[in-house]
Order: sequence, then C-alpha cells, then structure tokens
Amino acid sequence: MSERLEDGTPTRLAVPCRRCGNWLVSKSSVEARLGPVCAQHERARIRRPTNEIPLFELEAG
Repeated sequence: MSERLEDGTPTRLAVPCRRCGNWLVSKSSVEARLGPVCAQHERARIRRPTNEIPLFELEAG
C-alpha cells in the first residue's frame, strides 16, 4: 500500500471517512471507507430499536 515517488519520498493511500470525513490510512478502513470509531457508531445505530429515541433527541418540555 505504501509506495515511493521518483525522488524516494514515501507515499500512502488515504481516503476520507464516509461518515465523519477524517482521513483514513489503514488497509481495512480504506477498503470500508469507514474508520473504526465511525464503524462502531454505525453498528450501534443499526442495532438500536426503531422506536427508541436517542437521549439527545428528546424534546425539552
């Protein structure tokens, strides 16, 4: 995954995370286009029941 320019400068593939936009460089994160913390948030979102309201989305009343 790491290559070098003609002058010997090392390069590395980096892509932005599709969830937060931070740069990803690890092979698994680049392939998934999702960083480890964002992947954890995505898994939690998928597991959350659809009728559950997240804590910070409750209306003050």
